[in-house]
Amino acid sequence: MTATAADALPAPAPLSTRWWDLGAAATAVVVAALAVTSPVGHPVVAAAAGVAFVVLWIALARPAVRRDDERVSASDLAVVVGAVLVGGLAVAGAPQLAVLQAFLMPLLWTVLPTPRSAIAANVALCLAVAAGFVVSLGWSTETLVTAVTSEGLSLAFSVALGLWITTIARTGSERGRLLDELRAAQDELAAHHRDAGTVAERERLAREIHDTVAQSLTGLVMLSQQARSALVAGDASTGLARVELIEASARDALTDARTLVAATASPGLDGGDLAVALRRLAERFSRESGVVVTVDVAPGSALPRDQQVVVVRTAQEALANVRKHSGSRSAHVSLGPAGGRGGAADSAPGAPGLPGAPGFVLSVRDEGAGFDAEAPRGGFGLDGLADRLRLAGGRLEVTSGPAGTTVTAHLPGATT
Repeated sequence: MTATAADALPAPAPLSTRWWDLGAAATAVVVAALAVTSPVGHPVVAAAAGVAFVVLWIALARPAVRRDDERVSASDLAVVVGAVLVGGLAVAGAPQLAVLQAFLMPLLWTVLPTPRSAIAANVALCLAVAAGFVVSLGWSTETLVTAVTSEGLSLAFSVALGLWITTIARTGSERGRLLDELRAAQDELAAHHRDAGTVAERERLAREIHDTVAQSLTGLVMLSQQARSALVAGDASTGLARVELIEASARDALTDARTLVAATASPGLDGGDLAVALRRLAERFSRESGVVVTVDVAPGSALPRDQQVVVVRTAQEALANVRKHSGSRSAHVSLGPAGGRGGAADSAPGAPGLPGAPGFVLSVRDEGAGFDAEAPRGGFGLDGLADRLRLAGGRLEVTSGPAGTTVTAHLPGATT
């Protein structure tokens, strides 16, 4: 007899034998008492059956109960054969010893790994007990009816109880398997989330480095080139002025780097005034590049601190593009509520996805050489800005033509 995939029971954990030992001891006491007091049968055979039961439990059944084999082993077969012989011998010695089935039937269900093998073993046990009835009571119709009735009911009860317990065990095992799969899926999902968070953090740091340190270093390179040209031309005063600008810009770059490391907001927002931060950015940019920048911030342009950082970084990147690509000698930065008065906010739509909540519009406009805004772009600047705005719930628009370029950032918000 071997277990199949169809009827194999879930492999149980090794069982504690404490309650089995107590049950075996109680059964041995009952068997001894019935063997002594039985008015019919063969006392010597009954006593031998009681001894055999004790030996069966200690030598064969108890070790088998502690195993969790998924196949019917030789030791399992030995337990089955021993249980069948002990049951038949006990009833042959005294009919009252049929109560031994109350221990032997659950034992067979516990030892054997499949319902099919357990049912077959119980049938064999019932046949042996029925034969024991015939031996102890003698052959007669009444004995046959007693044996068939008693063993039929015993077998039906054993099979019903065994299958019920088996179903419960299978359900518990299936739930355990599903819980293990759920935990594994949760662990895998957590790992994916960690990976996605790592990637997002790397992209965020790349944007921050591009918008702060990289932009500052670009300005320092340009100032150093201007200082060298002035010194080569013998214009010491201009060269000294450029060196002073280099020092001031380097200090600002150091502040940016420290702010980035500390994971705080933009250094220009320490006082919480967005208009001041934009004007400070424009003044610094004008000193470094020579491009005249005007700033127009509408009253009541109150944004959350995270979005203030987005506004400053957007203006910084847009002005850097003016310096690098447009050739314009002037630029205009405006910020105001969507649909408000003045600047680019007059006709700009509000931030998408926020019905009933007016958004804010930041516009950076120049009068330089335009470009094809629909053409694929190289570099990280505008694409990084678009990603930053998308994470903030906004969007980026770029329009360009012979008259100049306008970079427009739409942000959600509330006017106060």
